[in-house]
Amino acid sequence: MSEPKPTQPVKEIDEETKRKNEEKKKAKEAEKAEKLAKMKEKEAKQAAAKEKELQNKLKKEQEKKEKEAEEKAKQEAEEKIVREHVEKILKTPKGEKKDVSNLLSSYHPTAVESIWYDYWLDNGYFSPEKQMEIQPHVIKDKKFVIVIPPPNVTGSLHLGHALTNSIQDAVVRYHRMKGEVCLWVPGTDHAGIATQVVVEKKIWKENKITRHDLGREGFIKKVWEWKGEYGARIQGQLKKMGSSVDWSREVFTMDDQRSKAVNTAFIRMFNDGLIVRTTRLVNWSCALKTAISDIEVDFIDLEKHTKMSVPGHQGQYDFGVLFEFAYQVEGSGEELVVATTRIETMLADTAIAIHPDDTRYTHLHGKFAIHPLNGRKIPIITDSVLVDKDFGTGVVKITPSHDPNDYETALRHGLEFINLFTDEGLINENGGERFAGMKRFDARNAVVEALKEKNLFKGMKDNKMRLGLCSRSKDVIEPMIKPQWYVKCDDMAARAVKAVRDGDLKITPKTHEVTWYRWLEGIKDWCVSRQLWWGHRIPAYHCIIKGVKSNPYDTNQWVVGSNQEEAIQNAIEKFKLSSKDDILSLEQDPDVLDTWFSSGLFPFSVMGWPEQTEDMKNYYPTSLLETGSDILFFWVARMVMMGQQLTGKLPFEQVFLHAMVRDSHGRKMSKSLGNVIDPNDVIKGISLDELVAKLYEGNLDSKEIEKATAGVKADFPTGIAECGTDAMRFALCAYTSQGRDINLDIQRVVGYRNFCNKIWNATRFAHMKLGDSFKPESFDASKLLQQSNAINLWILNAAQRAITLSEEGFKEYDFSKVTTAIYSFWLNEMCDVYLEMTKSIFSLEEDSPIKQKTKETLYTCIDIGLRLLHPFMPYLTEELYQSLPRRPEDIIPTIMLCPYPQSQSCWANSDIEEEMKQCQDIIKSIRSLRATYTIPTSKKLHTYLHVKNQENLERFTKNSSFIRVLAYASELEVYISDESRPGCIVNVVNENVSILLDVRGSVDFNQEIARLETKKQQLVKNYETLVSKTTIPSYDKVPQNIRDDNTQKIKALDEEINITNKTIESFTKLNI
Repeated sequence: MSEPKPTQPVKEIDEETKRKNEEKKKAKEAEKAEKLAKMKEKEAKQAAAKEKELQNKLKKEQEKKEKEAEEKAKQEAEEKIVREHVEKILKTPKGEKKDVSNLLSSYHPTAVESIWYDYWLDNGYFSPEKQMEIQPHVIKDKKFVIVIPPPNVTGSLHLGHALTNSIQDAVVRYHRMKGEVCLWVPGTDHAGIATQVVVEKKIWKENKITRHDLGREGFIKKVWEWKGEYGARIQGQLKKMGSSVDWSREVFTMDDQRSKAVNTAFIRMFNDGLIVRTTRLVNWSCALKTAISDIEVDFIDLEKHTKMSVPGHQGQYDFGVLFEFAYQVEGSGEELVVATTRIETMLADTAIAIHPDDTRYTHLHGKFAIHPLNGRKIPIITDSVLVDKDFGTGVVKITPSHDPNDYETALRHGLEFINLFTDEGLINENGGERFAGMKRFDARNAVVEALKEKNLFKGMKDNKMRLGLCSRSKDVIEPMIKPQWYVKCDDMAARAVKAVRDGDLKITPKTHEVTWYRWLEGIKDWCVSRQLWWGHRIPAYHCIIKGVKSNPYDTNQWVVGSNQEEAIQNAIEKFKLSSKDDILSLEQDPDVLDTWFSSGLFPFSVMGWPEQTEDMKNYYPTSLLETGSDILFFWVARMVMMGQQLTGKLPFEQVFLHAMVRDSHGRKMSKSLGNVIDPNDVIKGISLDELVAKLYEGNLDSKEIEKATAGVKADFPTGIAECGTDAMRFALCAYTSQGRDINLDIQRVVGYRNFCNKIWNATRFAHMKLGDSFKPESFDASKLLQQSNAINLWILNAAQRAITLSEEGFKEYDFSKVTTAIYSFWLNEMCDVYLEMTKSIFSLEEDSPIKQKTKETLYTCIDIGLRLLHPFMPYLTEELYQSLPRRPEDIIPTIMLCPYPQSQSCWANSDIEEEMKQCQDIIKSIRSLRATYTIPTSKKLHTYLHVKNQENLERFTKNSSFIRVLAYASELEVYISDESRPGCIVNVVNENVSILLDVRGSVDFNQEIARLETKKQQLVKNYETLVSKTTIPSYDKVPQNIRDDNTQKIKALDEEINITNKTIESFTKLNI
């Protein structure tokens, strides 16, 4: 065991060390205390800062609340004023003008648009008779007549209708103001299929009953009730939009007179051999159980195999595929493989086709195949029209009753026609016991299974295809063989083509003529019968005569008549019967006529045809047909054909086809997308909640409502602001510059509402400056130019330009050109320039000659501006026109009968226009420079113009007051100089003019020096690049005009660099 180590003695710490240790300890504690104090101080500062931030936040929130409360109170006060104003004017006695002696402080559509329509209507100002009675400048032998494209009675109007009526009313008001006797005839269309579908949905939704439960008469009664409700709604919308139609002549396509016209037309065309009854292939809607027209078929494109659901079916079915299966050749084991997109129709196949030159199948000519599911013998035929021997197997199945191409093939070869489906789309007895009663697409699957059982199904593969759907029911269209009434169109179409080729009928835009020719030159007979209850019942009766075998498919066994008695008499004469006792049966066709048949008669049926009424004598043919381009051939062409056939005249001289209205995303407006906009919602404004609530008022199902709600919330998150009728009309007409489609952005309509406010304020300004005692002189265009000044001459030149452009636009049907000219005149020239410039003139003594001249000029321009604008904004212009004093010769009671402004060539002044343009360029440049440095308009700056020659010195000195006012300058001085000025920022307008703004005290010069250095670097770089281009050896080969242009650019860059350097030097010297 080791011995323990001796303990080391404790070293004693001397006093000095103790003291130093103590000092270190105290220093650390002091340091710690200091840190703690600093931390507490920091925390206190942070707390104070947070408190201050909180207080500032609370203060800002309080200020925001106070401001919002103030704004709300202000808005409520304004709304109260407007409400009281409207309540007051609504007491205006019927037929009298409303009081416009005290205009509201700002524009309010609700107030402005009240009363005026009733005033126009009650005084008969829409009728041609009243116009001829009271309009001094009326030209009685010059007529302008249009008919409204009758909206469907199925519901309320949408923005597409608003566009149509805005354009038509603008055109009518323009021609009326020109003194042409105007008639615009209103009416609504009974819309056979659309109305029947809507009412059927309605009675099912409300009472869970079908039309068959009600019976034909009971159901028709329900439809008339629906018409009474919605026909009135449409009338109200047209009135709200300011449509100046002659309501005393309003028609409905199923009223007594129009029904008489339809019966007369059918009977005459039948007797002329133009209408026949025959059995042909039609577009059949199994859901509606009727044939439908091509316009009622929507197509979807399928790129590949697609599973789809079908209305009235359960589950999903195969589309976008070719089903392949085999036929066995009779008496051999040989198989012929065919492909089809609709395999269920093979149950009605009546032939197999091969190409006559296809050597693979030469041995099968004249042979038969055996139907795999019913054992029928099917002929193998040769056909070079239908069969492409290089496509697929070169073998085609033929189903004449359910395919358009197969139908034509069957007619060529005399094949059997087997109808496979009932009207509801079920497999009938011709399909065989196994399949009879099945829904057609369930049969599709069942046929595939049956073929698989026989090892004859060969599979399916992707196939691009177009699938036709009924636009009303969304059901898949089924081609079906049906006995129908057809109109022979070839001769009528040829006359319609000739009318356009010869220039007797003009189509605008001219590009649509191609469509006109293509459709009419390839026209087929028109199927006019529909298996509906609502519509014009066909005035044709099938006769069963003693001793004659009945055949309802034979046109010769049918007679026509406006009633049964007339039909009996016609039958006696046609069949040379001794008495009506020889008629065993006379039964009227239960079908109704295609809606387009009555629509085709509209331009002359509204005038009282077939009678030769006074309206027919005075107002037919009409002047213009204005409508959407989508119904050029469905409606327009048929009106032309039927007009020429039945009246011997074209129904109108010109067709104008407007663009189609889509939503802001370019999508077609559809209720299921939630993007159909009611014009009244744009006029009055509507909240998001109200927009969504309206979706539940229609016939959308729950899924459609969900989809539509999402669309509404995305497009209108805050609803739609109140825009007023005038802004909506102006916007829609202004949009016509976009070509075929209009992608409507509601915010643009809101922008035009602000434009209305500008016009309102400009007219109020005129009232204030003209004074209560002002009485305008008789109009004298040349006198206004005498002893005037530059700004007055300039605005008259601007008015002349606006008049000229507006006249050109109306003649060319270029409504964007008209609206742009009017907008520019009011906003850019009147409001932005002229009114500002005349303020100093109106501060002169009352007896000042130039002040009086300016009053006359201001009045004239306001008056012209309102009359130019009236066709687009009838309410606003009437209100403001009625508030103005009148010239001695002006006794016209309404602006709508005033003369449209006439061109005043003496006002055209190109010199002053160019001079003022140069001044405006300088003003824009000054404003731009101020905006660059964020200098508020309230801050007036001393401004200099440095010019290069005496001409510019004199020009801008003469107009210095004009520039000074609009450029927010305290003073404006013009010099011939290229020097910089102390404390000034510079902008080069062009090679002859520079502007300099004295910004001392208004700009952070250090920041600007840095910006100018960057600008100079770019200028130097541009200068050096351009100079280097001019020093290349081959530069002398560059065209002289380009070399001259480069020289000017180098000179301008050099000057701008020098000015920038001097500005930097000036800013640096200021040392701010």
